Amino acid sequence: MDEKYFKLRKTWRKRKNRFDIGPLFNMNPIHISGYFVMRIFNITEQEYIPFYQHHKKYYLACNPDGNEESFLAKVLEIVDKDRKSRETLYYYNTRSKTRIHKLTRFREALKEVDRWGLTVTNEERLRQSVSYVQEIMNWQNTNDTKSVLSKLLFDERGSDQFFIEYQRIIEQKNKLEVLLEKEQSTVKDLQNQLKNVAPEYRIAILNGDQKLLIDLFMQLKDLKVPRTNSNFLSAKPELWARLIHNYFTLSHTNSKEDNRQLLSYDTILDYFKDNLGKEMLKSKNRSKYFNIKESDRIYT
Repeated sequence: MDEKYFKLRKTWRKRKNRFDIGPLFNMNPIHISGYFVMRIFNITEQEYIPFYQHHKKYYLACNPDGNEESFLAKVLEIVDKDRKSRETLYYYNTRSKTRIHKLTRFREALKEVDRWGLTVTNEERLRQSVSYVQEIMNWQNTNDTKSVLSKLLFDERGSDQFFIEYQRIIEQKNKLEVLLEKEQSTVKDLQNQLKNVAPEYRIAILNGDQKLLIDLFMQLKDLKVPRTNSNFLSAKPELWARLIHNYFTLSHTNSKEDNRQLLSYDTILDYFKDNLGKEMLKSKNRSKYFNIKESDRIYT
């Protein structure tokens, strides 16, 4: 069925196009792939791509369901088969060496039209895989990397797709690294903004006394204005928790500022939002904590 891929010359007639393949007489469809290879030996390197395009145009015109990827795969199959045969049987023959060189150069020229990675040889794949595997090792575990190497080196049949997939992964990784840099920049900006809200140094309390501090703020939260009996300080639980978190720190005796520990925002918030805080404010617990007494004094 190779005749559907390549444009044959008319037998017993002069070629209409020098890229048409086949002998002047005794045309045999069995040898069409051989005719194609032999024509490569009789054209210059500058004609390799025009020669390829001439037959691709014929193939696509005669095969509406075909595509260039399939055509290129067929061309490479024929070229590789012929080259391997010459390398195996006639390698030391001078003419064979010349023709192997021509086939190699023709294959190299096809990289210009290859958008699918079909022209990548096993040797090239191994050389390229070194850098990709090194990249993979920087962010994947060792077992995964061994699996990649095993596929690339020993599974010739599936290595093309596997290599392309890992190339895609590396490209995706590079995109994520760019995104990470942007996010890191955003975080840095937010940290700079936080410095304007949270002070560099905080008020220290001894570790273990944090409930005393929370109780004081719980009492402040519920203080009433004597004249109106309305809340003196009104804020959401999140703001009270943020206030304590940003301005107080836990300290050990004689500890340095660098070794001090922030109070947990989530823990503080729990006291302001659920029954922990309500239980703390009950009169039976007043002996455990400080007690703020409201005054009847009227301020004018």
